[in-house]
Amino acid sequence: MTSAALLRTSIEARLPSAFVPAKRIERKTLLTGVEAIDAMTSGIPLGALTEICGSNLASSGKTSVLHALLARASRKYFCALVDPGDCFDPVSAERARVDFSRLLWVRCGKSRQKVPPLEQAFKTTDMLLQSGGFGLIVMDLSGFPEKLVHRVPLSSWFRFSRVLEKQDIALVVMEQRPHAVSCAGLVLELRPRPSAWQANLLTRFSIAAEVTRSRQKKTAQPENREFPLKPQWA
Repeated sequence: MTSAALLRTSIEARLPSAFVPAKRIERKTLLTGVEAIDAMTSGIPLGALTEICGSNLASSGKTSVLHALLARASRKYFCALVDPGDCFDPVSAERARVDFSRLLWVRCGKSRQKVPPLEQAFKTTDMLLQSGGFGLIVMDLSGFPEKLVHRVPLSSWFRFSRVLEKQDIALVVMEQRPHAVSCAGLVLELRPRPSAWQANLLTRFSIAAEVTRSRQKKTAQPENREFPLKPQWA
């Protein structure tokens, strides 16, 4: 028996599990309801923070993805939407078949408290995470200027990620650009592609989705895919 084999035998005698391959932890996910995105990401991870980003200057598809996600999640879970910019359109969400009996819509900035809406959003999201009664919590920061969101300290994102690790909750932050850095388990960036028009009416538009960070899949290059979306009025 070689010296390496003798060494291994000696180690195994003292530590029987030393050379047993560690089991890969399979994280639970929540499907978005958008097939192209689910094929890329396997869904939104539970127990982690997800950032879905896209420009406000052109239709990036964030709203359509948000409605699809809420519609899918509200079939099974209680959901919460923290809306500090008061951007949520319940009529469009109803068309997307969001179950409002399972959705808590928090409209920050409507109270008499002299707390900035962005700060209210983070405090509210923190409280909802601590409650543990939701399967999906969405914080929509799309309406805020980039310079304000950029000032959010990294410790706030880190706190969210630490709380999420202990719970089967998906936290999704809608933004123009990613800010949570390594605190995010998934970062999905959306960009508009050439659209289809008919009689001066937008009938269909395409979205390019790119996964720029993921703990589920380790790829050498960012994964991207295009998919069509149909406007609510078409």
